[in-house]
Amino acid sequence: MALPKIVTPEYTIQLKSVKHPVRYRPYLVKEEKLFLTAKESNDPNEMDRTILQVLKNCTFGELNVDTLPTFDVEYLFLQLRAKSVNNIVDLRYECRNTLRDETQRTSSTDDGRCHHVVTLHVNLNDIAITTDDAHAAVVTLQSGLQVEMSYPSMKTVQSIQGQGDTISTADKVSQMLLAALKTITTADGTVYEVRDYTDAERLEFIDQLRVEDLRAFENFFATMPTVRHDVPFHCDKCAHDETVTLQGISAFFM
Repeated sequence: MALPKIVTPEYTIQLKSVKHPVRYRPYLVKEEKLFLTAKESNDPNEMDRTILQVLKNCTFGELNVDTLPTFDVEYLFLQLRAKSVNNIVDLRYECRNTLRDETQRTSSTDDGRCHHVVTLHVNLNDIAITTDDAHAAVVTLQSGLQVEMSYPSMKTVQSIQGQGDTISTADKVSQMLLAALKTITTADGTVYEVRDYTDAERLEFIDQLRVEDLRAFENFFATMPTVRHDVPFHCDKCAHDETVTLQGISAFFM
């Protein structure tokens, strides 16, 4: 006789970039083993790959996780973690309040700060995707061209950042733009689907941009939706108060 099957609950979630609600289940022991292996590797890229794999497993293969924008990946994972383990995450945060100026410090290693550690209790159910009011998915160039942008996926960001110092910052910016350009519309209404052109052709377009255009693209990336959460902090040693801003998956599990 076979052992009994354990019934796993199912939930739905609405992501920003997906029109229909997404089904998902909590991650199980088999996925927790993947996380432990990734953690032991001390490789951030391996942890990112594991997160994507777990999301694929837990959405029943119905969601193309590889193309999801980073903010949807982060939001989905945090909600998945809330359902799988606990919606409350305890974070240890060190008080950085300056108590003594340079003339009052007792040694060369004394930086004058408090350094008292306080535990912050973060409810993952309170996390939301934050959208900047100044954000626009269409960038208007100095030439009058309208460029529709797509949001980079975690896989794209991981691929670019994973190159480390082997390529310049300028090349990383170019690669991010290559991945994000969606359509280009001229003044007469002609629409160019960027995916129909080669990387070389797209790079040639990018290299012809004016400096002001580059700043406009930088603003797109700087203001695009993100997973962030403000947590009030009070130090019970020095009575310092501040607001701690958590952004990105790693910040919620530091």
